[in-house]
Amino acid sequence: MNFRKAARLVPGICLLFSLAGCGKFFVDENNPTPGSGNYFFVANSTAATISGFSIGTSSISNTSNSPYSLGVSPSAIAVTPGSTYVYVASLSGAIYGYSVSGSGALTLLNNGSALISGISPTAIKVDPSGNWLIAADLTPAAYVFSINSSTGLLTQQGNALALDAGSPNHIVITPNNSLVYISLGTGGVDICTFSSSSGTLTKTNQILKPKASTNADQGVAVDPGGKYLFVAETGASAVRVLSIATTGALTEVSGSPFATGLGPSGVIVDSTGSYVYVSNRTDGTISAFTLASTTGALTKISGSPFTTGSQPADMAEDTSDKYLGVANTGGTPDFQVFTIGISTSSTPGGLASFASTTNSGSAVGSFSVVAAD
Repeated sequence: MNFRKAARLVPGICLLFSLAGCGKFFVDENNPTPGSGNYFFVANSTAATISGFSIGTSSISNTSNSPYSLGVSPSAIAVTPGSTYVYVASLSGAIYGYSVSGSGALTLLNNGSALISGISPTAIKVDPSGNWLIAADLTPAAYVFSINSSTGLLTQQGNALALDAGSPNHIVITPNNSLVYISLGTGGVDICTFSSSSGTLTKTNQILKPKASTNADQGVAVDPGGKYLFVAETGASAVRVLSIATTGALTEVSGSPFATGLGPSGVIVDSTGSYVYVSNRTDGTISAFTLASTTGALTKISGSPFTTGSQPADMAEDTSDKYLGVANTGGTPDFQVFTIGISTSSTPGGLASFASTTNSGSAVGSFSVVAAD
């Protein structure tokens, strides 16, 4: 673990090291040093484009030729570990692929033609091995595709897996690559096992139902240790925290659900497992919490909730673990970046505005974001 991550895990560690003269050792997150090859890719549903942004010392800038015209409205976006390929799904009935250059520029695979046709995914996710892409569509059903590491092309693995009734919207895979959770809106969350050796996805006889029939489960996330599942639940205006058994079975932790803002949509856990962030689409904020690793309990961070643009739908932490990118469907701005603070002017885990971009023309409809290096 590097010193920066240690400081985020143990806020008092800065004081300890400052006694030895480390006052200037840690990165000032309000003026961070730029990372080499540090990018965000944002799916824009209204504009039918993918925007690429690189992170600089005090601003973000478009990658070469960004935004990239897809020609159809994207419905989901995913990136492979190592950031070799970016995949984009569309409700028009296809999955497209891009290769990622060292400068962050995207180039369409397969001469611009769809890699997969005939399905309409609303959620896609690449597994931790980078060998498989899992997609959930409106049927509702889930599909597994093998990824050719040399070309990025996709090949369907086996037959579609029927999901429980609902509207699939997010997928999360546990770090050990053995469990997959698919949120279904008012249908709850389907619990599946996954074999990374064969690409086999199997639904268990378990489903997590919303706290009330009028609620809907949206964003899902798992902590880096694979101990807890986090579910953003509208209607409850809260995030649920559930401990994960080896079988995938879920048990709600004490104190759950934890109150958020209105319309919780996305949820992520930072790379250290210290902080949890929930985007509140209705009231334009992000709720920030510290996570107790032993109990799963969440505690509101000072200053939370943090104000965003209109209708924040999705978030991603960059690969240097310093920045949080937020896609705002309603714009003002369309995309913004926060620093995750540990400096003297910022509460540990708190968010400070770093940079943003707003399209001056027609609506963009930024709704999903991934980070790449």
